Amino acid sequence: MELPDPITVLIADDQRAYREGLARAVNEHCRLELVAVARDGDEALEAIENLEPDVALVDVRMAGMEGTTLCEELRHRHPDMATVVILMSAHEGAALAEHARECGAHGYIPKDHSRREICEALVQASQRERAPAPLASADVH
Repeated sequence: MELPDPITVLIADDQRAYREGLARAVNEHCRLELVAVARDGDEALEAIENLEPDVALVDVRMAGMEGTTLCEELRHRHPDMATVVILMSAHEGAALAEHARECGAHGYIPKDHSRREICEALVQASQRERAPAPLASADVH
């Protein structure tokens, strides 16, 4: 039985400890392959454009370009790019989830979910499935 190709992931977050913890979780997940880690939105945009990962997990509020601006920029520059962008934030709320959708993000995940739940949401997003309600505050198509 042949294993499916790994799901390539980029993580962008300006908080070093959180970014490193997520990177460890992604590296330990059997379906995910970490291809890039970015400290801000500008680094993330450049890495997404160069690597075209399957999924980009991007913090909403970062130094430089914020996650929502990154989504808008990607949609403008590369409307056919297959990378799925999932926004994350320490702040929850329906307005934030709605804004994520409006910017072109595939979904939104609060940072307070477990790393396991976040990794599973990345797998689901890569398959263009709807994430279960507890894992994402926005509809994931």
